[in-house]
Amino acid sequence: MPGPVAATRLPPSAAVGRVLAAPLAAGTDLPPVAVAACDGIAVQAARLDGAGSYTPVVLARPARLAQGDPLPGGADAVVADQDVLWRGDKAELSRPVAPGEGVRAAGRDIGAGTVWRRQGAVLSRWDLTLLAALEVCEVPVRIPRVALLPTGARLAASPRLDGISACLAALIAAEGASVQAVPAVAGRAEIAAAMVRAADEADLVIATGGAGDHMAAALADAGGLAGQGIALRPGTTAGFGTVAGRPVILLPGCPADALGAWLVLAAPAVRSLAGASPLLPRQGRLARKLVSTPGVAELALLAADEDVLIPLAVGDLPLGAFARAQAYLVVPAASEGYDQGALVDCSDLKQGQGAALDPQGGGGPLDPIP
Repeated sequence: MPGPVAATRLPPSAAVGRVLAAPLAAGTDLPPVAVAACDGIAVQAARLDGAGSYTPVVLARPARLAQGDPLPGGADAVVADQDVLWRGDKAELSRPVAPGEGVRAAGRDIGAGTVWRRQGAVLSRWDLTLLAALEVCEVPVRIPRVALLPTGARLAASPRLDGISACLAALIAAEGASVQAVPAVAGRAEIAAAMVRAADEADLVIATGGAGDHMAAALADAGGLAGQGIALRPGTTAGFGTVAGRPVILLPGCPADALGAWLVLAAPAVRSLAGASPLLPRQGRLARKLVSTPGVAELALLAADEDVLIPLAVGDLPLGAFARAQAYLVVPAASEGYDQGALVDCSDLKQGQGAALDPQGGGGPLDPIP
């Protein structure tokens, strides 16, 4: 698989859901100086020592601040408006305050040099306010171009029947890639020509459909068939190769087989082209025994209740199981499965449509740049 695609710079709002080509780090403290956390008046906390109902402190013409205003020199606290009794232009204060009360200190939101999203993480919509506050106008992201090529006479005649392409397009987009839909084609020569055209415009071509041997033969004609058939159920008829140096992945025509091959073959290829961070496994205990047929690796779909994993199906996967699953695992070919209560590693289907993403966005807690 070729390395990550070149980075492009986008406005943050257009880059949400894309994989970052560089870390996001605060270039300055935010706020840059101490500011008022509420509407009120700026004070020196020491001047209010001993203030009370019977011993109020009166300040003449104190500085009035709106929330977010910088503190004037010498002030170290803000008394909220509701705690101020005004007598003309004089403020009467009846309680002491501590230094820092009513104040957002410099760097309270984020400190200069703090990395909050690592390279390879996905830009979140939650990042937009912070980026705007830091006046970041563009962020570098990697957006692989993925051509989705349905094949087969049935799909070429009735494209509306192609539900698997609609699902794959959504899965590809969820990985931060752009989807280039190619009209369905049938016939060995036509598929080969379509692969050549798609490879000219895309970083990865994913072909799917009911064309059977035509897809593999067409790939051999168009460039090179590196392999057909993977030791995984479902998805045993998947294949891969290249056209004009571009990777091509062949997904089976059966929807369940195509989705299985997507998880273990195509999704990792998309993430590699995007430069995405390695995905973290999820660990849990099986609620019941998971039985697998030795001799071929089998995909198992799992429902999840916190750290309890409930097997839904193994190997032969109905589409309804995909709709209900929260996680999956691949049972090795040499294994007969796992006993009830076994602690297993699995991958989360609800994050990144493949496996669990680092909850810190690919880089651990907020760390200052060394």
